Amino acid sequence: MNHSDTNDLVDTRYDPAEGPVVTTFIRYAVPSVLGMLAVTSAGIIDGIFIGNFVGSSALAAVNLAQPAWAAFAAIVFMLAVGGSVMCGRFLGQGDHDAASSIFTRTLVAAVAVGVVIAGSGLLFLDELVRLLGATQEVKPLVVAYMRVVLIFAPVFVAALTMDYFVRADGRPVLAAVGLVAFAATNIALNTLFIVYLDWGIVGAAWASALAEFAIFLILLTHWFHPKCSLKLMLARGRWRDLLDAAWNGFSEFINELSVGVIVLFFNWVMITRQGVEGVAAYTIITYLMMIGLEVSYGVSESLQPTVSRNLGAGKPERIRKFLLTAVCTVFFVGLLVSTLLVALPQQMIGLFLRSDEQATAVIALIFISYFWPTFLLNGTNITLASYFTALHRPVPSAIIAVSRSLVLPGLGLLLLPLWFGDPGVYLAIPLAELLTLVLAITLVLRINPLGAAKVEGKHNGNEGEV
Repeated sequence: MNHSDTNDLVDTRYDPAEGPVVTTFIRYAVPSVLGMLAVTSAGIIDGIFIGNFVGSSALAAVNLAQPAWAAFAAIVFMLAVGGSVMCGRFLGQGDHDAASSIFTRTLVAAVAVGVVIAGSGLLFLDELVRLLGATQEVKPLVVAYMRVVLIFAPVFVAALTMDYFVRADGRPVLAAVGLVAFAATNIALNTLFIVYLDWGIVGAAWASALAEFAIFLILLTHWFHPKCSLKLMLARGRWRDLLDAAWNGFSEFINELSVGVIVLFFNWVMITRQGVEGVAAYTIITYLMMIGLEVSYGVSESLQPTVSRNLGAGKPERIRKFLLTAVCTVFFVGLLVSTLLVALPQQMIGLFLRSDEQATAVIALIFISYFWPTFLLNGTNITLASYFTALHRPVPSAIIAVSRSLVLPGLGLLLLPLWFGDPGVYLAIPLAELLTLVLAITLVLRINPLGAAKVEGKHNGNEGEV
């Protein structure tokens, strides 16, 4: 089937460059958000199973492993997001060969990186666990969990990369179905491995690892569908173009890596000041934070195909409308989540703990009382960073990402506890998000998408040459 036949099959009602803004946004955002919520629910249910059937030490072990996983995922996100945005621009210009070329190179590079990093992690696992700050109490749990997760990491990398390109290729519903399948499989396997087989934290790791095959197999079907515009193609293009894509996705790298670094800092601070119970309490906060964060990430990811397509088509007014719609959506979600946490903190924390884990519960309750304003702010910051990535403006995107997820939280953790004690630890993230929001709004007001879109529009005839 040639490209003209493929294009005839595309429903133009939801075309990012032609369809109604709100309807098209909903078409892309709702599946993305539902998919993210599915993954979030799987992670939260992981925490519920681990906290209730294994214990708070296992919760702490999972969080201690998180920085290593974030560093690994950071590189994959950089390649997948940067490559898919470039792919979306080429698709908006009608250059399917260039889009296929960047897809192929991104997939090959991401899987290769996944194999190398996972292999290195397994080879030096004991040293890595010590670096993560695991005490003798939780070290065996961290080692057991990470060993399984790392073995299956290349499958996760391939599935994650394919997810972004399926969205860019105009099938956000399929991408969401893959994420829902991942979540459902993970929940079912958690029930089997942890509750019935009593495998403990290793069961949680196996459940996550095997669930990755579900999303991989579902997304693979896209390349056998008549609406697929992408194919494996190494004949055209240069590997240097992958560097351009990676640079555009650099803010995603900074964001994900910074999350890992800050979690590492938090773990060090909490385990020093409050022991394993403090780390477990922080783990519960991160599970609760996932609800608002993943919705925001789902909305922001819907901006990448919609904005990049309009950038390629030279339509800046539509870019502004998509941005405004996304920002209003994430703020409403943040308001809803923060209200829920303020109104029902004990019930939310109780989901993750047995009744005898009172020390951890008290710390978590205090943490929430300071932390809840974060949800009013972080969604907008995430969305604005993604907006600049979709505009092929990696520098302002990276500035927002590194400010909210590394520089400002790091300074907060360094200075605020000296002035305010434990409340300073809890306030580090909310204050960082507030200062980042001021910076992000300033960048949006100073950088006009009209100029970027005009440049893209002038070169629509030749920028597809890779």
